[in-house]
Amino acid sequence: MTRRASRPSSSRARRGVPSATSGAALTSLLALEAKRGGDDASVMLDKWRDSVDGSEAVFTSSAEYLSTVKPEGFSKDERWFLLALLAEAVDDDELGPACEALEERMEEEAGKWPGNDDETLDDAQLREASPLYLTMSDAWSSLRLAIEVNFFNTIGLPDAARALVSDGNEWERALRDGEATLLGVPRIVLTADDDPFGILMK
Repeated sequence: MTRRASRPSSSRARRGVPSATSGAALTSLLALEAKRGGDDASVMLDKWRDSVDGSEAVFTSSAEYLSTVKPEGFSKDERWFLLALLAEAVDDDELGPACEALEERMEEEAGKWPGNDDETLDDAQLREASPLYLTMSDAWSSLRLAIEVNFFNTIGLPDAARALVSDGNEWERALRDGEATLLGVPRIVLTADDDPFGILMK
């Protein structure tokens, strides 16, 4: 799971940064926690994401629960993975409209390039073809980064905010490992940093 997995979409659910718990709306998250690493984990993850999309109370309670260090339950990497999914849905009263305006301008610019009438050009190709699209795309990424960093700081996770800003090995490894252990799939080993003891790359 990378910082920029796809082109931006204005269809993203818009949620504010949670400031306080809105109740114990944690049924789907606790069900996921109970099934983590098992055959049903993927199904429970989808159910939790659906409940987050459908309820501000579930979003807020999930953010508070996941931001609290607990001796049992989800690991740190799993919590960061789940919080990263929540961060994608967070909006900002001031920066959010600017993101939406950039998305519209990017769509307009993308439509000017031959071959994109059927959306055959992906984000990387558009960034290479159009200097204007590249500039707006980078600006959009910076605004989204600021929104998500603010989210992590607000819920008391400055370490996650720092890892996200650096976009270094710590953040990417945490999300990969968190997703892998949460869903009970083999951990992805991409570099020697992912396998410090040289066991899995053999």
